[in-house]
Amino acid sequence: MNFIKKQAAGFYLMLLALILGTAGIVFYVINCNTAYFSNLGISWGVVGCLVAGVVLEILFVRTGKVAGNAGTGYSSDSGGVLLMAGFVFFVRLRVNSIATILSFERNAQTMADLSSAIIGMGCTLAAVIMTIISSFFRTVREEK
Repeated sequence: MNFIKKQAAGFYLMLLALILGTAGIVFYVINCNTAYFSNLGISWGVVGCLVAGVVLEILFVRTGKVAGNAGTGYSSDSGGVLLMAGFVFFVRLRVNSIATILSFERNAQTMADLSSAIIGMGCTLAAVIMTIISSFFRTVREEK
């Protein structure tokens, strides 16, 4: 209970970013296994960036330390940078298919396949935004 009392807003925002980043990974893998997108396969660049970003956020949430503070060697923003790179790769791989579905191949099946891509992109972008916002707040409350 004492651990929770010591946490500040930055900790909870980073925890929310961690959850959203994990949801983005899950929806990307779900999207890669849909009927329309299965021929594209899984891009390990996207998965690698997203997983590395989530792992760095886990380390930050676990320790609450940043670079230059006890020599951890990473910052709270490096997870956000990797998540943003994963988001950009995700969009780059899906943008042509999204345009094709919305222009020519619009039916119930392709729209259902597209929904997992849009949800995954939204979760990943929301994780990036939460990481950026959390960098403006303290993660541990000051002792009085």
